[in-house]
Amino acid sequence: MANRKPRGTPGDKSICLPIVGEIDYATLVEDRDRFRAYLDEQIAQHPELFPVEIAGGYRFHGFVTSVRQGIKTRRIRLHQSNEAYQIRPDFVTPYMSETAEQAGKALYLRQHGVSYEGIAYVLGKDETHWYRVTQSVGRSSIVGSTVKTPAALPPI
Repeated sequence: MANRKPRGTPGDKSICLPIVGEIDYATLVEDRDRFRAYLDEQIAQHPELFPVEIAGGYRFHGFVTSVRQGIKTRRIRLHQSNEAYQIRPDFVTPYMSETAEQAGKALYLRQHGVSYEGIAYVLGKDETHWYRVTQSVGRSSIVGSTVKTPAALPPI
């Protein structure tokens, strides 16, 4: 236990897995065979979203349950590099602080000058939560981000 790295330390890695609308994620994550089949399908369709070493295979490496969202995620360990990755669904923000839908609504309201108190009134939770969610957008590194539709990006 002494050799375990604390959660949230530099070097932790996650992969954002696209979840198609009709898939029930909670059921998918619990079914090991179905999750592997879906993950393999996504690796084949979107190899740019995954580390190159995933071609050498992977094994499941436990679960992580988000305290904030109550969402269970799987972890994998790559055979070649022995690195572990958390497989995060695309409908939650990085660090699993909020759903992408709710964060989008908060950002929309902020764009139109609504105070954090107003956002809390409309969306629930408290002002501090929404302040942190809107500020955390800049936390993720865009250097390694995959851009699938460059035309959808705002102009420079």
